[in-house]
Amino acid sequence: MRKLKTVSQLILLFITTLIASCTYEPVDGTVEPDPGIGIFQADFNGATWKSNRNEAIVSGNFIQIAASNSKGENFGIMIDGSTVGTYAANINIVSFSPAGTEYGYWGVNDDNPTEDTGSVIITSINTTTKTISGTFQFKGYWSDSDTPIAPIQFTNGVFKDIPYTTQEESADVFTAKVGGVNFVPTDIQAMVVADFITIGSLDANFNNLSIAIKNTLGAGTYAITNTMATNGIADEVQGYYEDINDEYKAVSGNITITSKTADKIKGTFQFTTNGATPFVITEGKFDVEY
Repeated sequence: MRKLKTVSQLILLFITTLIASCTYEPVDGTVEPDPGIGIFQADFNGATWKSNRNEAIVSGNFIQIAASNSKGENFGIMIDGSTVGTYAANINIVSFSPAGTEYGYWGVNDDNPTEDTGSVIITSINTTTKTISGTFQFKGYWSDSDTPIAPIQFTNGVFKDIPYTTQEESADVFTAKVGGVNFVPTDIQAMVVADFITIGSLDANFNNLSIAIKNTLGAGTYAITNTMATNGIADEVQGYYEDINDEYKAVSGNITITSKTADKIKGTFQFTTNGATPFVITEGKFDVEY
C-alpha cells in the first residue's frame, strides 16, 4: 500500500491550505461555520464531530475533500475517481488527523492492506451549483507504525453541499520530465510549510514529484547538495520523487527562482535522486501561487 503513503504529503498540503483559508466571523468575533460551506460531520469516540471549514476539488482523475474545525482537527478524503459511486477506503484515502501532529487515523491497515476498512459514497456532484455530497464510514488505523495506537471506528460520516472547484480553474504550472518522459500533473499544491515553500504534484498513477524552497530565498540559482546526510542541516532547496515502491530524495541538481512575490513564485529545476536506479528529473518548471 505504498501508493497511499505516496499521496500523504499532498493531502496534508491540501488540508493545511484549507486550515489557513478564511473563515466566517460574525460581528461578535466568535468563529462559526460559514453558512455557505455545506455540512461535514462524523461520529467517533462517543461524540459527533462537526467542521467549520470545508473545501473540495474535483479534477479529471481525483476528488479531494477537506474539512477542519476550530481546534485544528481535520478530515481528508482523496478518491481515485471523479464520478458518483462507491469507493473503498483501503485503496483510496480517508483520514482523520488530530491537531498538532503530522500523523492521523487512515482507512488502511498496513499489516493487512486488503482488509475492508470502509467506504466513501459520492451521491451527488452538482455541476450547476458546484457542490458535492456523500457519505463515508471507515476503521482508522494510526499512521505512525512506530507508535501503535488502537484503531478508531468512524461512522455516520456525511458531507452535504460542499462547494468545489475544478483543477482546470487553477493557473498553477508544475511540469518536468522523469527519465525523459513527461510528468503530467493532475493535482498541484503549493504553500509554506516549516519555513519552506513546498510545491507538490501527483500524476494519474499516484507518482509524486515535489520540491521545497527556503521561503527567505530570492531570485537566483541554488544547488541541491543533500547536506542533510552529512551534517544534519537541510539544503535551502530540495527535491523529491515517489512512486508506488518508495520515496527518493534529490542528491544533486539545482533550483532556479526567476521571480518571486509575497504569494507567487516562478522558476525551473532539475535533479537526480538517490536509489539503486536513480530518477533523473529534467526540464522542470513551476509558476504557482502559495
